[in-house]
Amino acid sequence: MRTFCAAWDNFQMKPLLFLLLAVCSVGTSAHPGDEQLDGPQSVYTEWLAKVLKSWPVKRSVLDSATPLELTCIGTPNEEKYIGMLQHTTISAHLSAVEKVLDDVAHYKDLFPGIVDVRVVPGSQDGKRFATAWEQRVPVPFLPNVTYELSHLVDKSSPGLVIYRYKLRRGDKMLASDGMVVLEALGPETTRFTEYDFFNAQWGVLPAAVVWRESLRGAFLSDVAIKLKAENPGWSYERVTSEAERLIAPESERITRCIKERQNADLREPS
Repeated sequence: MRTFCAAWDNFQMKPLLFLLLAVCSVGTSAHPGDEQLDGPQSVYTEWLAKVLKSWPVKRSVLDSATPLELTCIGTPNEEKYIGMLQHTTISAHLSAVEKVLDDVAHYKDLFPGIVDVRVVPGSQDGKRFATAWEQRVPVPFLPNVTYELSHLVDKSSPGLVIYRYKLRRGDKMLASDGMVVLEALGPETTRFTEYDFFNAQWGVLPAAVVWRESLRGAFLSDVAIKLKAENPGWSYERVTSEAERLIAPESERITRCIKERQNADLREPS
């Protein structure tokens, strides 16, 4: 009888034990902003993590006159350290935007100047992986730039997807930190927010050229992502052609963004 009672008590305790283990597991799961990515730290690594941990950020009203809002962010004493915030509203289901961003093999068709992008063999581990990039330099006779990025993709929250990336290694690339946050605003509406910070050995390139070409590339790639998600049947040639058409009237806006850039506040909170 004692053996039966002990067995029964043990049986009754198991559901409670499983419940406690489940609660503890949920409670101790890492926040996407707390997880570390492989590669060297930059001045923006922790800064971006803090932005992510305080999400959602204050939302501004998007200008319907442009397909992509750009905000330029400078770095104190680093004139050629590029920083930007990009956001837009995509008229497509969240899963349609995910599909575009998850298709690494076609990044070279979305990002201007990219010769090749591939997932590094053996780097995939759950929601983590690394990519190898080869990029043309907008200066004649200079060799292409090659580098690797570490990635972390978090899809644990309904209606929210986070793509984080960071420099893993590179020859001319000194730092790169960024993230894309997708938020479902409705059945066929997704808010796209991206932060990008990067620095490289730019050589003799003037700061104005570095900024202009970087913003141009960001505009074309993000608008291409938007167009492909909204029009999945379009070829990549049509997507890039339409993005080029849409950037034509944006020259003044891009120039103004560069001139009006404000330095990021990198001070530790008191």
